[in-house]
Amino acid sequence: MILTIDVGNTNIAFGIHTGRRWLDHWRLRTDTEQTADEYLVLFHNLLAVSGHQFSEIRRIVISSVVPALTPAIVRVAERLTPGVPPLVVHQGLKTGLNRETPIPPEMGSDLLANAAAAYDRFRRSSIVVDFGTALTFTAISDDGRVLGVSIAPGLRGAMRILAGTTAQLPTVELVPPPGALGRNTVHAIQSGIVFGYVGLISELVRRMSEEMDARPTVVATGGQAEQFAPLAGIFDAVDQWLTLEGLRLMAELNPIEGAAGQTAGPEA
Repeated sequence: MILTIDVGNTNIAFGIHTGRRWLDHWRLRTDTEQTADEYLVLFHNLLAVSGHQFSEIRRIVISSVVPALTPAIVRVAERLTPGVPPLVVHQGLKTGLNRETPIPPEMGSDLLANAAAAYDRFRRSSIVVDFGTALTFTAISDDGRVLGVSIAPGLRGAMRILAGTTAQLPTVELVPPPGALGRNTVHAIQSGIVFGYVGLISELVRRMSEEMDARPTVVATGGQAEQFAPLAGIFDAVDQWLTLEGLRLMAELNPIEGAAGQTAGPEA
């Protein structure tokens, strides 16, 4: 089995894949103050309570956009699979993407996983909208080139900034209000952020689509995807675990050196 781990600024998402299907997915709160031992206990408990045996895990692949936490998660992986080093995503890995257009070196490993998963699944022009700490848009061409990325503040971040920099505006639950015309403070904030972000998403997707070679498939992912994607009405697919699917794909394309019976195809 493969254990995929996506370390984000707000959450750590991870999942177990048999090689044929996903068995389980989880999310933990990201805490850079937690030690490797503490994270090991959390991983151990979640896996054990779900009935998974550590001895069944043959590979661990890690994406991290939190450098302060990466060493701790790597140590956790090393203790879960002794003798089998984890695969930490970096630009040099095989991804199945077309590298005729160089992938920007500063592109996050999570966005790289999103692009790889989207191209592997759809095999056509795509835009992946990731509802995370940041709201990201990754465009992939018909032939698997990464065309570009757009990044905006995430919804929760926008809410924190608004509440933290104003004297009388509170933090509110980010759900759609009854209408755009807010009749109280809570509904007014929800209207501005929730409906405002629906407009932001639709406009960025429209502009990116106009610069692409074909009408793209638009897919939503991330922890808030299932909640907010339906409001925009522009998505062809919603998969909140798409990033983990990209990590699983990279594990398959980059086998352990010398592993019997495992081969990886050439990079597209």
